[in-house]
Amino acid sequence: AYQKLAAVDAHIRQHYAQPISLRDLTQLAGLSVAQLERHCKRIFQLTPRQMIHKARLGAASQLLASELPITEIALHCGYTDHSAFSRQFKALTGLSPSQYRESLATA
Repeated sequence: AYQKLAAVDAHIRQHYAQPISLRDLTQLAGLSVAQLERHCKRIFQLTPRQMIHKARLGAASQLLASELPITEIALHCGYTDHSAFSRQFKALTGLSPSQYRESLATA
């Protein structure tokens, strides 16, 4: 199971900017949705969906240190909706993307 999940994790990290379906991940791992979710939760303490969000928001956190517009960062990290990106980013960090960027500038 570890090798299968390592492949899933690597796939998410490499392709976070594109749409990733659970079906893609289950085919990659050779597991059912329930098995994949159970194994991911046990090993990573995250569901596959949460792993995707974490990879996307981690990349966004790094890009917010750049001069790229926030809308471009959202698109680059696989979000087609700027408000969904902002909501998820704030839920993870407690700051909006612009507040996060400001905190980097003052640090």
